[in-house]
Amino acid sequence: MRHFIILAASLFVFTGSFCQNPINQTRNTFNNYGKKTTKVVIPSTSLADLMLRDAVNRSWRISPFEFCDVAEYEKIKQDTNYFFLMRVDGMYKKDLEPKIEYLTLIKGGTEIKRGLYSSHNIINLPIQQSEDLDGGNLFLIPAYVDIIQDHIYRIQENVLLAFKGSLIYSDRVSWLKGKTILFSKDQLGYEISDGDFTSLFKGDAKLVSASDIEEALSNNSDKTAVAVVVTPRGGTTGSYCYKMILTTDSHELLFLRRQKISKRSPAGFSAEDIRKITAPYQF
Repeated sequence: MRHFIILAASLFVFTGSFCQNPINQTRNTFNNYGKKTTKVVIPSTSLADLMLRDAVNRSWRISPFEFCDVAEYEKIKQDTNYFFLMRVDGMYKKDLEPKIEYLTLIKGGTEIKRGLYSSHNIINLPIQQSEDLDGGNLFLIPAYVDIIQDHIYRIQENVLLAFKGSLIYSDRVSWLKGKTILFSKDQLGYEISDGDFTSLFKGDAKLVSASDIEEALSNNSDKTAVAVVVTPRGGTTGSYCYKMILTTDSHELLFLRRQKISKRSPAGFSAEDIRKITAPYQF
């Protein structure tokens, strides 16, 4: 997937941060979202693009939407009457090549870049490593379509959330109470026995296969959440991975952390992450 490449400095980028009246600009951007058309960029008939098309057809409700190809996007990308939902490859400033593919929402307009930030990039959600031919994480796309819309709704209710970036998704673990979380053993970045791990959650966590996690999210399992780890292409030291917890029935993002991979901190949920996630299960 090399049609588009972004500098992924942040998952949730405040779009008005470089204007004179950032709060008013951001409020206008999000409150007027429903009056604009969202163009969903579909470059091909790949499985990923077909899944994005299907997910939008099924659940996009926050604004009118239309599908377009790359040629049309290039013609209208500076038109402020549009937002654009698309799959992109992302890289950090020190990366030599893209490492992770994201689902991204961009506001149309003349692009202004300051450092690593694009003034029109609203949200980037990590899907899978770049050039992943297996597409093992494509089942995330329908949930991401809902999470993106929820992100817009939340900022419409409280514009100050736009300034917090991904921090607004790092402290919602209390909402996990009453839900069983599904992890796979290879998502853990440290050694722990199966019994000790599940006991941390008082029995409300299970170690399952990757296919069980996909099935739970795809089937909207009741009172369940799933763990997701997105690793970079090559998985090299110094690159970043993402760790998330998503609810399966309502598609809410309740935990999100970005981690720099090192020999001491391999990709995956750390003991510190698990301590934070287990907090609601201790009472």
